[in-house]
Amino acid sequence: MCSLMHLSIILLVTIMSIVTDGLCAPHTVATPQKESRSSAAKTRPIVLHGHIDELSYLCSSAGIRLSGSQLPARVTKLSLGSAAAYSGVQEGDKVLKIDSEDNAIVLTVERAGKQYQAKIAVNVRGLRAEFEARKIRFSLGDSPFDKELASLKECHVAILLDRSLSMNDRDAGCPGDISKWMWCRQQINNMYAATSRVHDSGLDIVLFNDTHQIKKGVTLWDLKQAFDQIRPAGTRKNISQPLQEVLDGYFKRRTEDSKPEVVIVLTDAKENIGPPLQDVLIEASNKMTRPREVIVTFLQVGESIMAEELLEDLERNLVAKGARYQLVNYKPFSEVRNMGLLRELLSATHEATQALPHRPLH
Repeated sequence: MCSLMHLSIILLVTIMSIVTDGLCAPHTVATPQKESRSSAAKTRPIVLHGHIDELSYLCSSAGIRLSGSQLPARVTKLSLGSAAAYSGVQEGDKVLKIDSEDNAIVLTVERAGKQYQAKIAVNVRGLRAEFEARKIRFSLGDSPFDKELASLKECHVAILLDRSLSMNDRDAGCPGDISKWMWCRQQINNMYAATSRVHDSGLDIVLFNDTHQIKKGVTLWDLKQAFDQIRPAGTRKNISQPLQEVLDGYFKRRTEDSKPEVVIVLTDAKENIGPPLQDVLIEASNKMTRPREVIVTFLQVGESIMAEELLEDLERNLVAKGARYQLVNYKPFSEVRNMGLLRELLSATHEATQALPHRPLH
């Protein structure tokens, strides 16, 4: 009997602890609350580092899906049985702020005009250890990373972005359970945040489904404006036509001193209604006068066995099928997801500039 009473007391204390650590009493905020020094030392805001969306990743680990990667954002889904489901947070709550401790995230949410706080247990320290190994540090001034980014100045870069309807799929293995389109959007935003200082001339962005749009010299502001206005649409996609137009454009303007052409294709590659990609690439390869003059890197977004087989074949067998030079790199989503767009772009530009040993970086 004593053991049962002891166990009941333990359970009661545990339940009270969960409740008090969960959604706190509502309060109307007229002025910002002052934090104690001890509280400020233990918590810090969630931030973005490189290609990793820490906000979405931590929320997903806690069992929360948000409507966007920037705050404020709505809670659109709570995972059944997750830590968030027992915290008092509800679907539809407006998340105003997220702070983190070593073993929890603290959400400030708004519901029916009142503000609440919810403390949710998450292994923040363990997750951040992964971020430290993967993240790209952005700086506001000169840094060793800027020298690495400087290789972008030595190349002309075009990014082809699939905007067909299949890019809206969420069950694609993207961190934070976001859609393939949102993942691409975050990657490009992060890339521009890192490159705008050293690549002020902008990049070319090509949006495609069964038709395509080319935007040249795109700045970060232009990019954000475009993403605010454009959504995935169209059930079919033509990868070949925009790729051929970009490659033809390079060869038309090519001179002795032309920069190498680096083309990044972000797509799930589930179909291609245009001419066979290998024909477009072989034709381009046979116009090249030296290795690495043109590099085309296919970054697969999402999982697809058929797409993997197609893109692997382009990387491995193009020369055997008649190409003068091997110009294709293929990265499966398992690698792209871990490395991020910026790392893959720098890998391609570094490879291209290796063919220019006598051209110093400016």
